[in-house]
Amino acid sequence: MSFLLRLSLLFAILPWARGQGEMATDIYLGDINVMVLTDVHSWVAGHGRHEPGQNADYGDVLSFYEHLKEICTEDGSDLFFVMNGDFMDGTGLSAHPPSALVNILKKMPWDAINVGNHDIANLETVQYITQPGGFVQWWEDKYLTSNVVKAGTSTPLGARFKMLYGAISESTVLTFGFIYNFMNAANLVKVEQVELVVNSDWFSDVLGGVHGDFDAILVLAHMDINNELIDIILARIREIAGLDMPVQFIAGHTHIRAAEDVDKFSAAFEAGRYLDTIGFVSFPMKDPSLGTDARSEFKHSFINTNTEYMRATLDIDSLETREGKGLSTFIHDIEESMGILTYEGCSPITFVTETKQDARNSLWRLLYEEVIPAELPGWNSTKDIFVAGSGSLRYDLFKGDVLRTDIISVSPFYDKIYKLRDDLPGRVLIQLKNTLTSMVDLWHDGHTELPPYLFSGEIKEAEKYSLYTSQYFVDQVSNVLESVLYAETFNNVGSVQAVLVQGVTTTDMWLRFIKIKWNKCPVGYDGGSEAEGEPGGRENIGALDRGGKIGIGITLAVLLLLTVIYAVVQRASKDHEQPHIPDIYRDGPNLSQSLPDAHQDDDPTTTESKIEII
Repeated sequence: MSFLLRLSLLFAILPWARGQGEMATDIYLGDINVMVLTDVHSWVAGHGRHEPGQNADYGDVLSFYEHLKEICTEDGSDLFFVMNGDFMDGTGLSAHPPSALVNILKKMPWDAINVGNHDIANLETVQYITQPGGFVQWWEDKYLTSNVVKAGTSTPLGARFKMLYGAISESTVLTFGFIYNFMNAANLVKVEQVELVVNSDWFSDVLGGVHGDFDAILVLAHMDINNELIDIILARIREIAGLDMPVQFIAGHTHIRAAEDVDKFSAAFEAGRYLDTIGFVSFPMKDPSLGTDARSEFKHSFINTNTEYMRATLDIDSLETREGKGLSTFIHDIEESMGILTYEGCSPITFVTETKQDARNSLWRLLYEEVIPAELPGWNSTKDIFVAGSGSLRYDLFKGDVLRTDIISVSPFYDKIYKLRDDLPGRVLIQLKNTLTSMVDLWHDGHTELPPYLFSGEIKEAEKYSLYTSQYFVDQVSNVLESVLYAETFNNVGSVQAVLVQGVTTTDMWLRFIKIKWNKCPVGYDGGSEAEGEPGGRENIGALDRGGKIGIGITLAVLLLLTVIYAVVQRASKDHEQPHIPDIYRDGPNLSQSLPDAHQDDDPTTTESKIEII
């Protein structure tokens, strides 16, 4: 690759060179200020190796928080920091149990944590985080589970609610942590229906002031921003706490950026996924001066997780802090100790989830046409059909070096594989496919172009097939299949019996395939060829393609020089009192008035939202 091409590609990833027109976002400080992370799914190390536009890790986020807190203090206001659930299931860091990941999460100064469905779905993980002295107890009353209890009891897993106290503003924020009505939790816990919980005595008591007065309410809600449960929670709050009590909802689960007014004294906000976004909201304390409509007092910002973007948003000279740098180092050391930075192979192109299944770069096509035929014992491509939910593949597989964590990021669940039945007529499978692929849920309302379920291979009506699926989808697929069999008056009604395929999981298939089939880059690959001996035998990310080191070094040097020149120009502009883009405001226009499409990420380098497994 030429030097100029390398330079142009590097410039393309910088937020101030992408043609966006903005290199930062505005933050509006209010009575109550909250910094938000949600649905990170263990992407605490960031995306910098493949997506430099999102190069921030948890250490950088911690640095950002420390600077923003200092700014808020100077302003005379408080800043709270919350995490809205789903820290599990994403990268190589999210092993079961998540012993290494938990040690990283404990470094974050969160004031409140909500539970996500992925955090309580795996029995081994639940056992680990709920053990005496474990993750849940470590956070004490900051770990909120307003509708999650220990199985067989009415005892909440964490705290039902928490009062957040602002030391500077002297504000009191009543805070809850709800999850949607999740039905597949591990058997150690139970998710109570939100509709029932909001009518319980404890909820009425806290809203009625039995546990103390409060100035506003913050509801961490691990659910879609448009979920009707948000309206149900708000309706009960309004009945007891009044129509003019400010209520801020922090939504999640659907992996989008979105914000909207819920009523005249309430707003909802959702801040992306996979550490592509730092969210920020500010809202007012209850006060007669708000009048009859406080919507203009609810502000929000989506902050791209690019370190330069973050620095410019705060208008500071350097983002890095001592604590933040230490955390970044800690994360990298843990990744190395877990062996997830080990080189496993080389991908010839970038394979993506969000494209048509028959596209050359479809990750689903790769799975069904190459990975499964090579790795699933006894597979017959003409007689066997595999079906899986579109949320099974979680992230894109990028061209070039593939590390162990990259593979796990694609398929993190280690699901077992089951054969549901042999000798299924093609006409039955066609009906099954039509039923499953036409199912409508919250994911298929603009969140993805993929159908809910994807099938391998062509199904011919007159042929017979064996049907396979992964562990998570056994019940759903089996139930629909049995209903189709019954409608067909097939001879063996209800005879679906899942048989475990021994010695293989969804993740293991990917690991073996890439390690064996893609051990070296193909001849002609622009990052190095087999003839040159690259990249076979490399052990980790530290090895660069032969011949590329000098070009990259020169490029980085030039880039550094241009960055310095840019900074000097910006500082000179500021000294001459020219307006600059980023700023932090105490008061200002309501950002919701100019909110972009809720399904559109502000950062064009961000991959489109993937479908979530419900």
